[in-house]
Amino acid sequence: MATTIIDFATALTVLGNHLKVRRQALGLSQQALAGGLCAQTMIGNIEKGIDLPNANLLAKLCERLRLPHNQMLKENYPIRRLPSFSDKVHRLCDQQRYADLKAYMERPGRLQVLTTDEDLKTYYYYYGWAVYQSTHDVTAGLRSIRTALTMMMPQHPQNYRTLEVLLFSTENYMTAATTNQPNYAGFERALAIIHEQRLIDSSQNLCMVFNQYARICLAQGQPQRAIQVLIDGIAWADAHESTYMLADNYTLLAQAYALTQQVLAEQRLGAVTTAMMPSTRQQIY
Repeated sequence: MATTIIDFATALTVLGNHLKVRRQALGLSQQALAGGLCAQTMIGNIEKGIDLPNANLLAKLCERLRLPHNQMLKENYPIRRLPSFSDKVHRLCDQQRYADLKAYMERPGRLQVLTTDEDLKTYYYYYGWAVYQSTHDVTAGLRSIRTALTMMMPQHPQNYRTLEVLLFSTENYMTAATTNQPNYAGFERALAIIHEQRLIDSSQNLCMVFNQYARICLAQGQPQRAIQVLIDGIAWADAHESTYMLADNYTLLAQAYALTQQVLAEQRLGAVTTAMMPSTRQQIY
């Protein structure tokens, strides 16, 4: 049964439960999991939701527990007109061979036979992500993602497909890479659709939205906002009994928490320093 996650402490409890269940499923003791990484007591405290490991330790624990990092999609989207082409696109994407994926999708004759909006939307989503990942050309990547969005008919439907929600998030993710000015409109639109349950085909892939949003918050120096987004995402995943992107989202949560603690420490230091300074109004005799 899913836990209602409303705050940071509850999110830690859910993390501990997930790691404990995974450890026991692999037949590992706490001591075996901790070996060479940390004290056994740390594992116990993590599993009880008392401690949050730092991002480096959490990544190593997830690796030892064989919890995958940096997954692309939990469920792929078909290009129905070209099934064999679609299958290879999915394989290359799952293997994160983005340069190969880009080259494969650029072979002549592909687009000419794609006649439906759904197939074209799917093609441009995969292609735009492959371009962005393999070349870091934000402009070219955005061009394809925005082309995919033009295939959405109508433009403002009552209910949306999961792929369309990912397109809103991905467009915002790529756009944010070109500026330091906070802009979360695409992410917020995506989350509104998710929370209002205006989805035709709800999928575990929606965990990607929370992850992309949090990454941009961290990149733009907004760790508190990242924490709230991640808690929201962990709650959604837990309610839908999904572990997709669990390792990634908790690693981001550890990074965001460390940044907030650093900011608080700097603020406290600044306050102490100010209090110790002599008053500028003090008379000099």
